[in-house]
Amino acid sequence: MPAASPVTGEAAEIARVQRRTVRVLAAGQVLGGIAFGATVSLGALLAADLSGQEALSGLATASVTLGASLCAIPLARLAARRGRRVALTLGNLFALVGIAVVITAASLRLFPLLIVGVILIGAGNAGNLQSRFAATDLADTGRRGRDLGTVVWATTVGAVAGPLLLTPGEAVGELLGMPPLTGSYAFSIVAQIAAFVLYLTALRPDPLLTAQRLA
Repeated sequence: MPAASPVTGEAAEIARVQRRTVRVLAAGQVLGGIAFGATVSLGALLAADLSGQEALSGLATASVTLGASLCAIPLARLAARRGRRVALTLGNLFALVGIAVVITAASLRLFPLLIVGVILIGAGNAGNLQSRFAATDLADTGRRGRDLGTVVWATTVGAVAGPLLLTPGEAVGELLGMPPLTGSYAFSIVAQIAAFVLYLTALRPDPLLTAQRLA
């Protein structure tokens, strides 16, 4: 039997890397969805509580969008220079800092600080959304839609699971001595750390840098 040509061997290796990349991204999206799923609900509740005005509850949701829009392009440029792994893990760090700021704001009852924290969480969400682009970096034409759909579907799983943790999160938060309405962030912290470690260790080789090298 003749040996496989270098082109065929490289194509098989790319396909293997792509399958691994999609699995890693899907797992990261479940974790990210859990972390961000409760953010909108909790942010609105905290905004109304700390400001004393229910009319300001929507400002938390707007702040998530603001944070994501401010960081979307810078994170995309960073990914182009340094790869998806760096951009995704930086997004996780933004979200972790944002969660810490939100918990501190709830403890000190500082509404402006809460908004700063929610904006940082939104910045982390911008990194999380880049996973959808990462799913297509090495995908061939026939599988691009399927790979993208797999990652988006995984995001939905996490987004549905996140709000379900609100009630048990409050019980956990009470045990940990966390401020009221912030208990679910304990799960968010664990999920974000897990996603950070996953991307840092398992998203190798970097899909975007590999695609650039092949191009």
